Amino acid sequence: MIEKLRGYYLMKYKICLLLIAVFIGNISLGQSGRVQQQPFKRPTAIQSTNMVFKDTNYNLKNDYTLAINELRNRIKIEPNNYELNVSLTELYIKTKQFDNAFEELIFLCNLSKQNKLDFETKEEINRLLEKTKRNAKYDADSNALYIDIALMSLIMDETENAEKYIILASQGAANNSILKKATDYILQNETNPQKVINLCNSIIAKNPNDIKIRKLKALNLVQTKNSDEAIEEYQNILTINPDDKDSKYYLYKLLTEKNYSQKDIIKKLYSKNTADTEKIYSELAEILYKNNNISEAKKYAAVLSEKFPQNETGHMILAEIYQKEGNLEASYEALTKLRDTADSSEAVAKYNVLMAKLSDKPVEQAKSLMSTGLYQQALDVLDSANQENLYVILTQVKAQYLLGNKQASMELLNKAMSLYPDNSDVYCSFGWVYLQEKDIDSARKYTDNSLKLNPENGNAKELLDMVNQAESDTYMNKIISYYESQNYSEAMRLIDEAISINNKDSALYFYKALTYIAQNNYAASTAALYKAVELDKNNATAYFYLGLAFDNLSEQKNALEYYTHYVNMLSADDYLETERKEYATARINQLNKH
Repeated sequence: MIEKLRGYYLMKYKICLLLIAVFIGNISLGQSGRVQQQPFKRPTAIQSTNMVFKDTNYNLKNDYTLAINELRNRIKIEPNNYELNVSLTELYIKTKQFDNAFEELIFLCNLSKQNKLDFETKEEINRLLEKTKRNAKYDADSNALYIDIALMSLIMDETENAEKYIILASQGAANNSILKKATDYILQNETNPQKVINLCNSIIAKNPNDIKIRKLKALNLVQTKNSDEAIEEYQNILTINPDDKDSKYYLYKLLTEKNYSQKDIIKKLYSKNTADTEKIYSELAEILYKNNNISEAKKYAAVLSEKFPQNETGHMILAEIYQKEGNLEASYEALTKLRDTADSSEAVAKYNVLMAKLSDKPVEQAKSLMSTGLYQQALDVLDSANQENLYVILTQVKAQYLLGNKQASMELLNKAMSLYPDNSDVYCSFGWVYLQEKDIDSARKYTDNSLKLNPENGNAKELLDMVNQAESDTYMNKIISYYESQNYSEAMRLIDEAISINNKDSALYFYKALTYIAQNNYAASTAALYKAVELDKNNATAYFYLGLAFDNLSEQKNALEYYTHYVNMLSADDYLETERKEYATARINQLNKH
């Protein structure tokens, strides 16, 4: 009761502060009474308030800081009440915080695309749009306001209006990063290629070196079948930035489609710098391969490999292409040339990586066989693979262990450790084997070492969760035993100790709640139950106890909600829940009568 009174008076204090801000800033507030409910979240007594601001001169330097902070806090409480975001946007515009207004408007634009804005919110945006239009021409920073008008127009599906104001903004804000972001956003939402081209032309006229806009124009020229104009635009881009590889690729593609000769293609791509054939062929092979134009990439890589045998790129690309084609023998030959001709540590490293890739296919086949329990067949496949490849060895480790050959498995692990002493995956495999042996301490030690070597190792992260679960499982029998013998203090001690090891185990929080309930501490049980269902949304019994806890706290509305959710989750033949189901059903009927 004391906490409720404290919360009540704190809310009154906040409302008083807001009313003072309203009085100072000539703000009028309107109540909407709409409460945004989120299913099965802890209920709150705070009601929704929609804030609507009357017209005032944009040049006033009123201090709206208190109102802005209050709005931000209310948005945290009511994240789905988007009219609050509109009101916050208006205050940002009023106080010339255009960067913040831009972020709010982008948020609202994304909601609009997802059809999440209701009629009332759109009406508020439309009101703000008309008001901002009227005031933009009087403001010292009209370019920023034009951007905001463009975004608001986009929310109201007024694309032409949005484009008009972006053009107006571009005339006075050539280097404005916000302008660039807003322009990109509006262009992404325009589906008519010719309109995009027209808008790009308007921006290019003011910003001729804007490569991003020129690329967008070129792509839309291709869509409208204006390939000659697209070729010219890509050449313009390469004049601005001769190293733009994306533009080189698309220009190459267009020129090829128009049957230009190889000589003319190279001339248009590289202008006067056509003498360095090795560099040109090397770059083209890389660009084409990156864009998955395999046949053309293979052509240039083959010329490189033959005419310039010291060039690493030709051998490397050929090796990868042959591997994708399934021609492992040709891939191995290209890799050998790469290794023998490479004169840099980087090239040798690339060779080692590509050699490892030769074993990818047999490893994948072996894993597929293991998933169906065919462990010996998996080993047979791996016998033909590169026996010094790390992932071949580690897959053999798992297959041997699952066949029951524990000694062979450990010998292979030690071999992997000797070849790759600082590899995260080797430590992870050691951890997996020890976990199978139920040696949790050793499993944790190797898993921790794996993550120290590579904090982003997904297999090690997954293994750590398994280790934590295994350790918390060892606590569970003792916890249940203490709970059933009504030694609640010892049960709670073990639960907290287990949670410190594994805070992702729903069962631990569930038994923590049951222990609180057994001691009639229903208020404390709710937090543990919320955590239990957060971790396991299918835990129907936890919803029953949420209903029971709120029932005993005389919060009938919440009790009814959770009892009902519990009953709806049960299947017809869930006999283990019969007694609880009957109790919940009876309470639902009684609560519905009140």
